[in-house]
Amino acid sequence: MFFEILLLSLKSLRTNGLRSGLSALGIVIWVFTIVVVVAIGNAVTKAIDDQFRFLNVTTIVAWPVNAAHAQSKLSAADLKYVMRRSQYVALGTEVFFGRSSVAYGNKKKQYNLLAGNENFSTALPLGIRSGRFFTPNEAVKGERVAVIGKIIVDDIFGEWANPVGKEMLVSGKTFRVIGTILPSGGVGPFSFDDSLIIPIATSDKFLSSANEPKPMIFLAKDVNVVQNAMEELKILLRQSHGIKSGADDDFALQDQGSMLVLAKWVASVTSLLLVGVGSIVLVVSWIGIMNVMFAGVAERQKEIGIMLSIGARKRDVLLQFLIESVILTVLGGLIGVLLGEITMTAFNRFSPYRVIPSPDGIVLALSFAIATGITFWIYPARMASNLDPVDALK
Repeated sequence: MFFEILLLSLKSLRTNGLRSGLSALGIVIWVFTIVVVVAIGNAVTKAIDDQFRFLNVTTIVAWPVNAAHAQSKLSAADLKYVMRRSQYVALGTEVFFGRSSVAYGNKKKQYNLLAGNENFSTALPLGIRSGRFFTPNEAVKGERVAVIGKIIVDDIFGEWANPVGKEMLVSGKTFRVIGTILPSGGVGPFSFDDSLIIPIATSDKFLSSANEPKPMIFLAKDVNVVQNAMEELKILLRQSHGIKSGADDDFALQDQGSMLVLAKWVASVTSLLLVGVGSIVLVVSWIGIMNVMFAGVAERQKEIGIMLSIGARKRDVLLQFLIESVILTVLGGLIGVLLGEITMTAFNRFSPYRVIPSPDGIVLALSFAIATGITFWIYPARMASNLDPVDALK
């Protein structure tokens, strides 16, 4: 009997192709949206985790800011001034971000350029894969040495190559590779794997202006003195810049805790917006599915009357409608998952940003799709099974 009802359900779905397609379309849209929304939420969470993985709880960042009385002038002199007088700061480094061409043999490509002093790898921190980081002497003298990421190694020197000791051209200048960093992922479109790191003095000499304001990264001596270090840095930087009492700072200070709170808030708002979009799509899909199902019952009253009049039981009619529901929801769900995977693959291939597909998102979408289809088919199915054969045939 079950096999006969299954065949009857498949025949009915095929006969009423338009109605079946409209029902499945709502499921496809719902599943596609949930799969993509979960992937975007995963990408936002990972971006935040990656960003703050490079900073520890004692990190304080100083940013140049143009004030009303003067343009910001964070410089190496400020760093020296702070480090000579600070009681709560353990180390600090200027940071320069830019882009530069790297050439080796007949290969040439643009990569991220980072510059700092000998404390740079500790301030972030970055792990050394092979070789070493530049020494204080190399940093002070502005030696043309570089530490490079895995992507540069693979692109320029070849996969699994050891470039330590080799020379390459950086913006037309000869640099010696002294080390490579461990793969560390990226933050949005930025990646440390796609970067080379050189001494800040070298950058000032060959690639950027020494007078250009640059952000600075400081590490407090202990997590318990971060606020003391923040207050001390504010005082010392104002003294170094000769800022008078009552005048605005020409710099901004942020500790990792504050930045993390802000980032978490942004992530939370983003997640709520994504959930809101998914909920709207869900409600619209529910309404569409429910309308199509009620219309299906109304269109098939004569068919139901014939079934009941020739001996079909109410549970047989109910089972047929439920089988049709399961077939449509599973089929629509699989199509939605497939479209979501194709869309995310294309996005990851052609966009500098990334979404992160998740099996949890697929399971969630399919579970809700099947539950939605069955739930919203039960009431119309009960209506159909409770029809009086005589009234249905009229």
